[in-house]
Amino acid sequence: MAAHLRSEDGWLILGDQQIPVEVDLGLFLPDTGLWGGVLQNLPPGLAGTLRDAEVRLRLQNDQVREIRLLAGPHDETSVSFVGEGEAPF
Repeated sequence: MAAHLRSEDGWLILGDQQIPVEVDLGLFLPDTGLWGGVLQNLPPGLAGTLRDAEVRLRLQNDQVREIRLLAGPHDETSVSFVGEGEAPF
């Protein structure tokens, strides 16, 4: 199922670090509230570190949600993710 994605700036929160990223967000199954998207322009090598860490995403509207990265190469600069909890948009 294809989701309509919208792009905006955001920040990955990893411990006490806030890393600026571009985020393509969408609601994948509107009836269930399943949401997620693609993180763009990750610093090289960061994707592999994020897979085993607690990661949160803060959007421009100051909503913060935990996200779970989906499998992929460790050297990717774009990574798909699924959000936890209620969609922040």
